[in-house]
Amino acid sequence: MSVTRVGLRMPHLNHAAIRQWSGPMSNSSEDFATITAPYLLVLHIPYFADAGGRVFLERTWHHDLVQHLHYLRALTLAAPRRPLPADTGQLVPIEEGLRTRLGFVPLPPQTSRVRAIAELPRIFWALWRAIGQAEIVHTGPGGWPVPLGWIASAIAKIRRKKLLLIVESAPWTLAGKKGGRWSLRKRVEAGLYELMSKYWCPRADLSFYTQPAYLERYHRNGKGPAYVAPATWVNAEDILEETQARLLWDAKMEEPVRFLFAGRLEAEKGVKIVLEAVEKLTQQGVRAAMHVIGEGRLRDEVIAAERAAPFSLRYFEPLPYGATFLNFLQQYHAIVVPSLTDEQPRILFDAAARGVAILASETDGLRPYVENERSGRLIPPGDSEALAEAMATAVANPAALRGFAMEALSRVRGKTHRAMHAERSRIIARHLGIG
Repeated sequence: MSVTRVGLRMPHLNHAAIRQWSGPMSNSSEDFATITAPYLLVLHIPYFADAGGRVFLERTWHHDLVQHLHYLRALTLAAPRRPLPADTGQLVPIEEGLRTRLGFVPLPPQTSRVRAIAELPRIFWALWRAIGQAEIVHTGPGGWPVPLGWIASAIAKIRRKKLLLIVESAPWTLAGKKGGRWSLRKRVEAGLYELMSKYWCPRADLSFYTQPAYLERYHRNGKGPAYVAPATWVNAEDILEETQARLLWDAKMEEPVRFLFAGRLEAEKGVKIVLEAVEKLTQQGVRAAMHVIGEGRLRDEVIAAERAAPFSLRYFEPLPYGATFLNFLQQYHAIVVPSLTDEQPRILFDAAARGVAILASETDGLRPYVENERSGRLIPPGDSEALAEAMATAVANPAALRGFAMEALSRVRGKTHRAMHAERSRIIARHLGIG
C-alpha cells in the first residue's frame, strides 16, 4: 500500500512527518514485518483469568489481538486483570502454542476513580518494571478512571524506550456536558485530558490517528512520524462480492426501506436524535422501519418508544461481532450513524463491506470516510429534523441508497483489519528501527 503526505494547512505541524494510508492494502500474511523487540502494550481493556491461570479476552479484543500476533514475537500485555465471570459467552480463550512469546502484567481492576487512585503506587511500579524489560511501549492518551497511558508514556521517556501512541477516540471532548451545561468537574477533567494528549502525542516516536482532525489537534511540532489510518475491523471474507451485493439489493428494492442503528445506546451516539427523527416521521406518515441493536443506558428509553405503525421502531438485543452480526446487518437498506462526538465508529466499514448505505453525522470522525452523495449522506450533527428529512428522502428514493451502498462497497475492498495491521507492522519496523 502506498504512503502519501497529508497536505494540512497547519503552521505548527511537522509536514514531513505526516502521512496517511491510501490505496488498496494487501491481505497477504507475507507482508507482515516481523518485530522481534520486546513490545509492551498498555491498555485499559481487561483480561480475564481462571483459577488455573488460563487467559480469556472479550471477543472483539481477541479478534484484534490475533492480528498483533502475526508480527510481534515478544508481546506483553499490561492491563487490568479480572477473575473469570460465570457467564463466558462473550469471552474467548487465548490458545497455547503461539509463535509469539506472550506475557501478561496484571494491573488492578479499573472499577472506580477512588480505587484507581489508591492503587496508583502499585500500578506505577508494575509498569516501571514492565517497561524496563521492553524496547517498544504502545499505549494511548485516554482511558478511565486513571489514564494508564499518561503513566506509561512518562516512564517510557524516563527509561529511554520507544514510545508508540495510537489515538482512536477522544471521548472527553463531550464528556464535560451534562444536561446541556458544563459541570465544573467534567470541564476540568476534559481540559486535563486534552492538555495531556497535546503534551504526549507530539513526544511519541511514532503515532497513529484514526482521522485527520486528531492529527491536526494533537500532533503539532510532533517529534516522530504520524500516520492517519481508519480503524477497520472487517476481514477479507466479510466483504461481499459485487454480484452478491447486487442480488441482495434486487430483493431489497422490492421491500419497505429498513434503517438500522447499531451501537452503544448512549446520548453521545445520537440515540435521542434517532428517536426524535422517528417521532417526526411518524407524524408525517412515512412508512418504513427503524431498528435499533445495542446496549447502554438508553436501552429502556428505546424499548419504551417502540411502536408498530405507521413508522415501525423495534429493538434487538446485541449479537456477537462476526458473521452473525454481519448477516443481520446486510438485510438493511441503510445504517444511521448520528454521532455527536468526533469518534470514528467501525460500523462504517462493516456496513460498506455488506453493501449497506450510510446516513451519518458530518463530524470529524465520519466526514473523511463518507463522501456526501457519493458513498453516503452526511447530516448536521444533533439535527433530528435533518435526519428525518434524509430518511424520508431515502424512503422515497431507495435507488439512491443502492448507489451509495455499491460505491461504499467498492471503496472498502482491500481495507481489511488484517491489512491494517500488516501495514502497521511495516511502519513500526521502518521508523522505530527495531525488528
